[in-house]
Amino acid sequence: MQVFTFFCVESDGSVPRFDVTPCADDSAARARAFELLDMHHRCDFVEVWRGAKRVFDVFGQHQAAA
Repeated sequence: MQVFTFFCVESDGSVPRFDVTPCADDSAARARAFELLDMHHRCDFVEVWRGAKRVFDVFGQHQAAA
């Protein structure tokens, strides 16, 4: 297991919430990011970090359509 940190970024660039979750791999971390987007509708995208390294961003459906 690896520990990932998920930062929920809103349209104004603020990060009012974050989540720290152990995940088996990047695929599981991506799935967790989508769960967070589903739970926090004001969140535009989720930055996913493993330690001090930003590994990827996951965007909500409304962002992907823009």
